[in-house]
Amino acid sequence: MSSHDWDVTRRAVGSLSVWIGTVALFAPRWTARTLGVRTDAAQGDVALPLLVRLGAARNIAMGAALLVTPAPQARRTTEVTLLLTALDAAAVWTSRAEGDVARRSAVLSGVVLGLASYGAARWHRR
Repeated sequence: MSSHDWDVTRRAVGSLSVWIGTVALFAPRWTARTLGVRTDAAQGDVALPLLVRLGAARNIAMGAALLVTPAPQARRTTEVTLLLTALDAAAVWTSRAEGDVARRSAVLSGVVLGLASYGAARWHRR
């Protein structure tokens, strides 16, 4: 991956992470429902907004880290991001097995993990 490719990818993923995190920070119940959490759980659970906002804050922080990390130091940032994405996917798949989230959440988590893994592998091959 060329330096220009990395710069474009870094800015795109970083910006997307910040925007998604910001939406989740200010609309946690809507975000949860959109991602497949049962409507009754999204409306009735008092802890859900806090948990979604914690994830949103982490998303904003990782997006900001990607936006400010120059290419030579980006390897650690991509490794941490991939690890967090894998942990997120594991949490969603566990919730799916329990019947707490919709199938689309499990599929979306798999897609995001696959894309993150591809991106990290491509970046590390440099």
